Amino acid sequence: MPYGKGRAIPKESRLGTRFFAHPPGQAGQGAKESDIHLYLKAQCLLGARAAGWEALPEQSGLTPEGEDWRADVLCRRPGANWSVAFEAQVQLQAEATYRRRQTRYAASGIRALWLVGHEHSLLSRYWLEPDQDLPAFKTHIWKDERGRPGAHVLIDGQCLPIAEFVSGALTKQLHWSGDARHGVLHLVLRDDQCWHRTCQRKVRLTIKIQTTRGTPIDLSTAQDFAGYREAYAKAQAALPDLASHPQPFRKGLLSRCPHCGRDIRYQAHEWASPTLTTVPIGVTIPDHGIRLGLTPHAQWHWGPQTHWTNWAPIGEIGAICDPEISAQVALQSHSRTPHPL
Repeated sequence: MPYGKGRAIPKESRLGTRFFAHPPGQAGQGAKESDIHLYLKAQCLLGARAAGWEALPEQSGLTPEGEDWRADVLCRRPGANWSVAFEAQVQLQAEATYRRRQTRYAASGIRALWLVGHEHSLLSRYWLEPDQDLPAFKTHIWKDERGRPGAHVLIDGQCLPIAEFVSGALTKQLHWSGDARHGVLHLVLRDDQCWHRTCQRKVRLTIKIQTTRGTPIDLSTAQDFAGYREAYAKAQAALPDLASHPQPFRKGLLSRCPHCGRDIRYQAHEWASPTLTTVPIGVTIPDHGIRLGLTPHAQWHWGPQTHWTNWAPIGEIGAICDPEISAQVALQSHSRTPHPL
């Protein structure tokens, strides 16, 4: 009995879940928790043990200054000290409270990861500027039509089951990337067509450059960022129909067809194409970059670098977001999926 002396009565719910019930007055602290919170903790335990770590729920301790903490799930490598805590935060909690509790864990030599299951807008400033000292991750929680809880973590454009996220975090699938001079820009490309009658082939035209937050960057100014020209050349190698980098021309832009080399004059309107392609490129932020709206890249990522979204090394390109290619991949994946009997 984890809560001291008393009886535990084995029962089974109408949905087939086995559990222990306590007589009145003998229930532990966990009895007041919501079913979704209990579900999250159970999934954290499963994920930690799948990674080969030891894990226990509802473990508590004190900092060297005597401040108390209580972890939903506390983990350690077999034979090592307790070192990682997972907190499933379902109730509303302000960023200041997250940081205060994180400080207590850090003072005790424990790294805590937070599954933020409450309203995400409460941490809007953190989502814009995350930092390595507070590993917090948006978590979507729900109940199905039978009232059974479910949840997944949102990271790098993926929806990961809780157990898979916990297991991956403990086996080095979770990565932090942040550099005070490393910035990421997005090339926004529009599908178009060469105007010349002997060519008339498909081309991609750069209609704008923006930061990961959507702040526009002047096309001419961007070319002066270290790493930009190299990254654009690699974007052209990856997308053979990408036209040359545009230059201002009267009230529009001027580029060259990648097939016939003729000039293409155009207006930078998004409405001219039903689909837009985005290409992340990595650049070095100049001294005046912050004034232009270009902030250093800082974000949590999942898996190998080639799969990270909204990220690219300096002078390189990242994962290209092409709706046409994505649709083709989805169609091919669907055709390979066997239909249930």
